[in-house]
Amino acid sequence: MKQLIFTLLVLISLMASADKTTRKNLKVRKIAAQEVVAAADTVVLSPGMATLAGYDKPLRSNKESIYLTNATRRRLTYIEIEITYFDESGRQLHKRTVSQTVDIPAGETRQLTFASWDKQRNMYYTLSGKPRTSNGTPYTISARATRAIYH
Repeated sequence: MKQLIFTLLVLISLMASADKTTRKNLKVRKIAAQEVVAAADTVVLSPGMATLAGYDKPLRSNKESIYLTNATRRRLTYIEIEITYFDESGRQLHKRTVSQTVDIPAGETRQLTFASWDKQRNMYYTLSGKPRTSNGTPYTISARATRAIYH
């Protein structure tokens, strides 16, 4: 009986072997290159196209955040923000440009978060609130959106 079952299993497995699915004689068809028209516009921003507000960077934080409002009728997909950092007496501490891919529909606001310029994490933005410990250095900023890509 065991021999009969074994023989049946062998026959079934031979009949159920995988079909060959590779197609033969396929040829690559060359398609002429077509000019791709970009549906995006890179623009230097005019006042009011993108609004920045609500910057935040607490003491000991390794991230900064800011709110960006897309005030146009097109979807915003990329932004460059120039940020200048000042101490309490108005001297410039640092200046940089933050570039970020975003997805902000027309008329909406999103929070952007990016790595902090303060690598030692001993500074805090004055409007983020005074920290419990007094060993942090306060600073202020000036930020403006400089370039954007709209779709």
